[in-house]
Amino acid sequence: MQSAANIKMDIQRFLNETINFYSKEWLQYLQNNKSYLISLLNDNGELTELQEHGNPILRIIAENILEVNEESIMDEARRRGIASAKTEYPIHMAWELFQSSRGIIWNAIRNYYTESQTPLNEEEFFELERRINDIIDLFIEAYTAQYVTYKDELLKSHRATVDELTVPIIPLADKVCILPIVGNVDTYRAKKIREKTLIRVNELKAQQLIIDISGVPFVDTAVVNHLFKIVKGIKLLGCSTILTGISPEIADTMIELGIEIDNEIKTRSDLQQALQDIHLYQ
Repeated sequence: MQSAANIKMDIQRFLNETINFYSKEWLQYLQNNKSYLISLLNDNGELTELQEHGNPILRIIAENILEVNEESIMDEARRRGIASAKTEYPIHMAWELFQSSRGIIWNAIRNYYTESQTPLNEEEFFELERRINDIIDLFIEAYTAQYVTYKDELLKSHRATVDELTVPIIPLADKVCILPIVGNVDTYRAKKIREKTLIRVNELKAQQLIIDISGVPFVDTAVVNHLFKIVKGIKLLGCSTILTGISPEIADTMIELGIEIDNEIKTRSDLQQALQDIHLYQ
């Protein structure tokens, strides 16, 4: 009777010799049952690689069944996680691929025992089962963590870019600027507008800022509060404010909040009136 170590060596040899066969079987299974995954792999340029080099998880099992190298497994998983995150590769579809890989791996193990007529020792088999599933789980966890981390960093980078573009303080004349706010304003964006406005007003040494909100369809109470914090903040910098474009909906929100317009801020119905006030429009 073979020892457990010898059986693992035999399984490793069997997997290495049959990886292309079982990889083709796996891809055929996907084609027959989950053709949308084949389309995804083809669109992302991965199908050719899988056809040439085989199922990556099956290869990792073969490499680690004798001795598990966790760092090597995680490095490969992270590399693939980043590669997937750089494309329009939904993570739930990646998980489908992993689960289908698990199935083909156990099909290969079953065939090894059948073809080799190796006696099946229950204790040794369950130890083998734990090792294989632990390797697969480690790969999936590392892949998922790196995928999510990369996507989060990409989202933060995109959001930072959007933040820069959505606070366009435009100089109109010496020490006079305009801040046109367009689109929906949530609490996050309102806070960013406030932060960027204070910095830009200080840089430009502006003494008059026109905030035009005619392009804002709706704001909630938190956003209105942020707008008035902008006014109070730039007043401390020696800059006065004219607020234009207040819609009936925003006016109603201000009434509900009990916000009253005082001498800290002027309001005008539109930009033209504001420009007339500061003698920039006849």
